[in-house]
Amino acid sequence: MKNHKFQQIRIRINTSGESVRFTVETDKLYAIVKAIHVSLPDSRMLVGTSLGLKINGQEVFDDAHEVRLLTCGNQVAPNKKFFHFEERIEAGGSTVEGRFTDPGNLYKAKYPYDVKVYLWLVNDPQHKR
Repeated sequence: MKNHKFQQIRIRINTSGESVRFTVETDKLYAIVKAIHVSLPDSRMLVGTSLGLKINGQEVFDDAHEVRLLTCGNQVAPNKKFFHFEERIEAGGSTVEGRFTDPGNLYKAKYPYDVKVYLWLVNDPQHKR
């Protein structure tokens, strides 16, 4: 088995300004949530978009946390795009609850669209950044 996995959470946004709640479980075969990355169809949408996140009932980001603080543009290498967690966040079948909020049609976005949230899961409990 691999020592890491990128678990994708796909969120469908149907209308301008929509706020969508989601609940998923992390893969039971991986111990730690190392990092997160949020992918949007247009990088201009990073401004004004927010993501709230709880894992096992513990708040990781409040509902007003701006996505632009968690991700970056295309000029960054793929393996550097993730926001790494400082604290240890347990995976292993943990419940992930969140709320994604669209910024409204500030950038003439085409609806519907999919937001992709990637959780970087690892198995090494001693894992450091």
